[in-house]
Amino acid sequence: MIFVDTTFWVGDADLNDEFHSSSHVAIEKLRIGQTPLAITTDFVIDETVTILGRRKGFGAREAAAVGAHLIASPRVFVVYVDEDILLEALGKYPSYGGKLSLTDVVSAVTMTRYAVKQILSHDADFDSVKGITRLESI
Repeated sequence: MIFVDTTFWVGDADLNDEFHSSSHVAIEKLRIGQTPLAITTDFVIDETVTILGRRKGFGAREAAAVGAHLIASPRVFVVYVDEDILLEALGKYPSYGGKLSLTDVVSAVTMTRYAVKQILSHDADFDSVKGITRLESI
């Protein structure tokens, strides 16, 4: 499995996003089975829908549809953040000195729990997380 971060879901969905091209190529490979299954969290889906819903020319209805599609996809394993994951992330959050958002720390904790070593993300802040390799393309 490969963890997919918000920047790739948003970039794939929004044709006007600066990362659309690289995101679309990677997500299309995922869709057609040329890559391992994706793993993401409900926190990442929340971010994705929120960002897309606020984008000019995109809108809330289309953003919600993207979120629903991710949840329904047989190629995307969604981890629903429970109290244990959230408490662990809150405990680790200060160690990143504010460089990672809480959602990003939740992603890192989730990756550790599921033994996932690679993340598709355009967010260079993940480069500071030990044991994770950030990919900008696949």
